[in-house]
Amino acid sequence: MRSASNSRWQTLFSALLSLVIATGLWYLVVGRDHVETQVELRVEYRGLPSGLVVGEGLANQLSVRLRGSAELLRNLHSRNLTYTVDLSGVQRGANAIPLKVGELPDLKPFEIMEVIPSRLVIEADALTERVVPLAARTMPLPADSPYVMSHILLDPAFVTIKGPEMQVNTLERLLVIYDPNKNASEGQHQANVAISTPPQIEVTPPVTTLRYTLDVKTRSLTLRRPISVSDAAGEYAVDPAYADVTVSVPEALAEDTDYLDAVRLVVRPPVELENGASASMTPLVMLPSGARLAEISPSSVTVQRLNDPAEKAAWAPAESPFSMPANLFGMGLSEQRIKRDFSLDDLDLPEASLPQPDDLKVQPVIPSEAGKDRNASLRPGQSAPGETVPGLPAVAAPLLPAAPAVSDIAKQPLPSTEKQ
Repeated sequence: MRSASNSRWQTLFSALLSLVIATGLWYLVVGRDHVETQVELRVEYRGLPSGLVVGEGLANQLSVRLRGSAELLRNLHSRNLTYTVDLSGVQRGANAIPLKVGELPDLKPFEIMEVIPSRLVIEADALTERVVPLAARTMPLPADSPYVMSHILLDPAFVTIKGPEMQVNTLERLLVIYDPNKNASEGQHQANVAISTPPQIEVTPPVTTLRYTLDVKTRSLTLRRPISVSDAAGEYAVDPAYADVTVSVPEALAEDTDYLDAVRLVVRPPVELENGASASMTPLVMLPSGARLAEISPSSVTVQRLNDPAEKAAWAPAESPFSMPANLFGMGLSEQRIKRDFSLDDLDLPEASLPQPDDLKVQPVIPSEAGKDRNASLRPGQSAPGETVPGLPAVAAPLLPAAPAVSDIAKQPLPSTEKQ
């Protein structure tokens, strides 16, 4: 009995061991050869009818989950798989296109578990084109920048866009974005800028030229200035004598008094204007560099020519040897009179440097009677009076007036105080 029981347990153990070994062998042979993996397929489109364009719903790639032999799947990953979608039956509007990736020769040996996306829903629209204007959008300059942007121009200012009719009809203009801080300097500038367009919109030409000017910031000031006469040969009277000038100056020089003092008003009277006649003239505004004239008030003034001082001047003798003449004729002589206690210290003499020895030049002496000594003897090389020396011109002795006697000077009456 006991031996029969042991034999039965050994048989049962052997059967269980065989089942475990068979299961392991099946897993090693069958389970290892069939595995799951995911591959990516690149999508291509063809056959789209002319006059149509796909606006939405296009996919660039598909994800496919496969099941099959590990060895085959290993070779599948090394290939560049492409799935082609036929769009020949697409019409304007929404279109649903199923994806049949199982028909690909490379995927037939495998079991397709899932395709993402399972189908394509595309929106087709009519292809159209139109001409739209361009608009420049520039980045703002810093608040502390001394420049301001002006005279913005685009060349060309209009372009042709092409794309789905629904998108093209909604576009009123295209933007050109530019940052002027790249070249912040005074003067005119230009740059080639690409035109920003929405997706699926083609623009012709794709680039435009942006021209602009950076000007110095200015401030408007109103200054009151006198009106002067330029190139005046006589005396003139200007009415009114002052005018208000409104100018725009650089903001950095708006408080500079030396710069503002350079703003002047000048009138140039006509040469043919006679004495006592007047003429209405527009003052000339003299501006420093960087300033611009905005307005002048009044815009015209009256210039009258007075009597010419040269015509009023007439010769008149002096009242006495000790008084100045009535007309100085523009010589600017001193009007100081000689008094009884007169001295040289009373005169305002101009300051002048003393003459230097090199500045003094001695004139050559001409032989004359002055060459005789007191004994009437002649020096060697000199001739007697009245005689001439060969080769030299005859020179007569100068005649000097007789000096008045001291007694005669004392008898002359002194000038009275009234005449002085």
